[in-house]
Amino acid sequence: MTTPLVGLTTWRGRLETDTGSDLLHSLADHYVTAVVDSGMVPIMFAAGQSPRDAGRLVAMVDGLVLTGGGDVDPAVYGSTRDQATYGDDPAVDEFEIALVREARALGKPVLAICRGLQLLNVALGGTLNQEVTSEGGLHAPVQGDPVSLNQRRHEVRFEPGSVLAEVYGSNELSVNTLHHQGVEHLADDLVVEGRTSDGLIEAARCRGAWWAVGVQWHPERLDAGHHKPLFTALRHAIEGG
Repeated sequence: MTTPLVGLTTWRGRLETDTGSDLLHSLADHYVTAVVDSGMVPIMFAAGQSPRDAGRLVAMVDGLVLTGGGDVDPAVYGSTRDQATYGDDPAVDEFEIALVREARALGKPVLAICRGLQLLNVALGGTLNQEVTSEGGLHAPVQGDPVSLNQRRHEVRFEPGSVLAEVYGSNELSVNTLHHQGVEHLADDLVVEGRTSDGLIEAARCRGAWWAVGVQWHPERLDAGHHKPLFTALRHAIEGG
């Protein structure tokens, strides 16, 4: 098989300048490096494209990585916005939900990271808790400096017989979660892969034959020895192994 092509979702935001602002489509290099290190070729999908084009884009690639980013618009999962939600972009949500549904229809493997897990859950009918952080708690607010972003904050305990327990060769993993929102009601088509000690769902996968795995932590920010297992699992799913 030729080297797998993997589509990666990107972030859309504004860069303020002295003369105004520019709309940017961007993606942290950590994602690109993790994909390349695991023997795949990254193809970045510009954010907020028409959902009508999602099928053509998914058909171009062999798999999909749903990356981190802003909050999901609460209206998408039928909730009222509270003050905790910020950085949402309904057009981005609509496009990425279409990508998920096309990937499922075409049987293309999906790795969903942080916002990606939340988006996967919403796309399949689940809901989100708009704020899960608390000062001094297991999910404490995270500072934006590089050390804090990479710090392993807590353990995730994998369910017996889970995909992730096999991927990591362990029943638990120390992870670097950054999220302030999380899964509330898990979509019926998803099954829990791992939780924290406070019961919050930190990993899930789709039931059945479609390989779609989501995690709340950022494996791409870990060193190669620790980000490779999950991205390699995506490659193996693409290759049918």
